[in-house]
Amino acid sequence: MNDNSDKVNDIDWKDNRIKWNDIIKKEARGYEQGDDLGEVQEIGQQFVVTERGRISKHKFYLPKYLVKGYDGETLWFDITKEDAEDNFKKERPPKEGEYSRYSPASVTQQPNESNTSGLADNSTGSKFPSYNLEEYLPVIEKRRDVNRKMEESSTVQQQQQVVDAVIEDWDSILHKGVRTEDMVSVGIVAAVNMTSVIITSDGAKDEFNVPKEEVKSFNGSEVILKASIDRFDQFKVKVPK
Repeated sequence: MNDNSDKVNDIDWKDNRIKWNDIIKKEARGYEQGDDLGEVQEIGQQFVVTERGRISKHKFYLPKYLVKGYDGETLWFDITKEDAEDNFKKERPPKEGEYSRYSPASVTQQPNESNTSGLADNSTGSKFPSYNLEEYLPVIEKRRDVNRKMEESSTVQQQQQVVDAVIEDWDSILHKGVRTEDMVSVGIVAAVNMTSVIITSDGAKDEFNVPKEEVKSFNGSEVILKASIDRFDQFKVKVPK
């Protein structure tokens, strides 16, 4: 806690800018909802490379031009989690000039230490000099409402980490048998998605969508659920005929 406070105190808030390389290994988030955009790994000419995930890691190439600012602990972007997934999750860096469409006209204006007249409003209503976003990023003050959303998001992440601790590799349970807490066989695992385990009964007559947090254990051959046979039926879904 003290380390973070010291880093915040070290920022020159009057200058209101910071070099991109100073935010390596910092967390990146969406400004509106506090969406987790990963941890900063590299800095490119027009993008920031972040990485997210514990087991399956994904890289995101986020345009520098969509940055909102850095508050001493977190790098904020005008990007939602959905935007990141749909547009910026890539196996390879974007092609040269690919992100130019995100660039505002003022991005080409270089910093001028002697000129303090060219001031622009940032998101918090304060002023900072115009400068090249490819070299510097703005320093902004923290927002309490976003921090609250971040805390809520962190709680969800902690819950997911507890679930992932039960089974490290969810693909390993595919086609394995499933039993309820009272050891009644209910079918096999047909599929696994981000939040649920899809179970089909013998003969694939019925399908059940069971949240991952309902998985109690896996012994290598069978998945054991927390739900009893009486409660298991609540996860039944309609299968198109």
